[in-house]
Amino acid sequence: MTRLSQIISAGYLGLALVLILITLFIGPVGAAPFQLPMLGPAGEPVVISVAYGTEKKAWLNEAAERFLATNPRVRGRPIEINLQGIGSREMVTRIAQGDLMPTVVSPASSIQIELLRDDWKTRYGGDIYYSGADGPQPLVLTPLVLVMWEERAQVLWPNGSAEFWDSIHDALANEEGWKGLGGDENWGFVKFGHTSPETSNSGIQTLVLLSYGYYDKTSGLASGDITNAEFQQWLDAIENSVQEFGDSTGTFMTNMVNFGPGKYDFVAVYESLALDGSIENARGKWGQPIRIYYPPGNILSDHPYAILNAEWVTPEEREAAALFRDFLLAPDTQALALQYGFRPADPSVPIVTDDPNNPFNKYKDYGVQIDIPQIVETPSASVLNELLNLWRRKNYQR
Repeated sequence: MTRLSQIISAGYLGLALVLILITLFIGPVGAAPFQLPMLGPAGEPVVISVAYGTEKKAWLNEAAERFLATNPRVRGRPIEINLQGIGSREMVTRIAQGDLMPTVVSPASSIQIELLRDDWKTRYGGDIYYSGADGPQPLVLTPLVLVMWEERAQVLWPNGSAEFWDSIHDALANEEGWKGLGGDENWGFVKFGHTSPETSNSGIQTLVLLSYGYYDKTSGLASGDITNAEFQQWLDAIENSVQEFGDSTGTFMTNMVNFGPGKYDFVAVYESLALDGSIENARGKWGQPIRIYYPPGNILSDHPYAILNAEWVTPEEREAAALFRDFLLAPDTQALALQYGFRPADPSVPIVTDDPNNPFNKYKDYGVQIDIPQIVETPSASVLNELLNLWRRKNYQR
């Protein structure tokens, strides 16, 4: 071998050794020519914790499995995901108190995003969220609905549900119960259920819709509306009739099916929960169907995905969280959400498909609507807190 060849060979081997060492201890360079297992800091996974509202557990678990199957990496390091299912209100409270420190929050709705933003600014100053591309973004959508036994709905709304909340108020206030409405006296009093607004997102959403319903408007809810004595008296008749306020929206749906009309005549739940097989289970168990009814002014749970702008979130974790978010918003993952009763946040992904198992096709005869009524404006954090304060002062949670 000539002297020149020896020099070239030695130089090549030296360069290769340098690249291997860089790949092992720092991460791949450029196109990562050496696909070797990582050692040292570069081989440690980037772990992102996602605190999420449990309503989307099944979809999020499957989506995370698909994401990890693509072997995602940040700066050459593998990504791990820690999913933490937790009630939306509890999530917000614990983060504000410093008891929960996730990389990402994904509560059921933007209501909780705004409550956390407001609480964080009050306690610590600054914004807990990023702006721009890494700011909070909706993942999937589901409106709030009432699920009611069909025979009870026919008595409550013989001519349609135009006077939606007022008719519910009058029914709950009727001292003769269903008999006073022309129904079977054996049905007893009218029984309505919704979750506690202190612990559950659907609970505060129900209060928001009741407030808008009383004033017959869809925007501009103000603190003065909440402190109005006539409104409070109207609300008393509804909230005082609720036998219990649970912490889980899913539990209300399950209990309605398991215990039948003796437990609840109707409950306020997410549309996605009503589309998870509850309709079929109710008919099979009680011999009568439950139907879905949409309030005239509705509210969406948009399941926002928000990377936290907090000291415990590293730049690598922020990058990894953004990659996972982009995967969740990809068309295939959005289409997967349909199987779990969610509406895609991506408007290019159709809700109605040719799949007969698509719940929006499967349950269209049970009241499912593709076009939902007008969406109300999300009140400011100050108005939401006024509603929560009223609920506590009235001691509805018995």
